[in-house]
Amino acid sequence: MHSVLTRGNTVLAYALSVLACLTFACFLSTVFLDYVTDSKIKTVKVVVKNVPDYSASREKNDLGYLTFDLQADLTHLFNWNVKQLFLYLTAEYKTENNELNQVRIHQQSKVNHL
Repeated sequence: MHSVLTRGNTVLAYALSVLACLTFACFLSTVFLDYVTDSKIKTVKVVVKNVPDYSASREKNDLGYLTFDLQADLTHLFNWNVKQLFLYLTAEYKTENNELNQVRIHQQSKVNHL
């Protein structure tokens, strides 16, 4: 007769094997999906002001305002495994001091289920 520890080990090993197979099946269900979409972006207004930075020193720094129109259909990116998207836009510009400046703008998008 098998002991309680032997039977517990058998049940645990079987449960872990089933969970590993289910995890791999979940992986296979979304790994080959195409997560690329077309988008159209149009810059509406760009304003760069030279303002003093009182937090560190009295030097003036650039403060930019960017207004843009983004059109993209993101509905096909959501599936049973995707509940939230993190989008970002990188704006590049030149100044007298630097040849290349980059600013990243973040946006968070969620799915609301009723």
